[in-house]
Amino acid sequence: MKPDLNEVWELITNLPYEEKKIIYKRMQNEVNSKLNDMVDKVNERVEQKSIEFDMITKEVESVREKNHE
Repeated sequence: MKPDLNEVWELITNLPYEEKKIIYKRMQNEVNSKLNDMVDKVNERVEQKSIEFDMITKEVESVREKNHE
């Protein structure tokens, strides 16, 4: 049986500082890796099909309107 998230955080909380530092660094590396992968995919899509500036502007305006409702 796998531990739930609260159990994992409890275990991490009880670790010595140096071990926490290792875990947090690994987590940071994983997040950075996933973020880089996402940015790479976006860049690939942009190279395949360009997006008109007007389309981007309309989308930004739409999101702003939704945020101010």
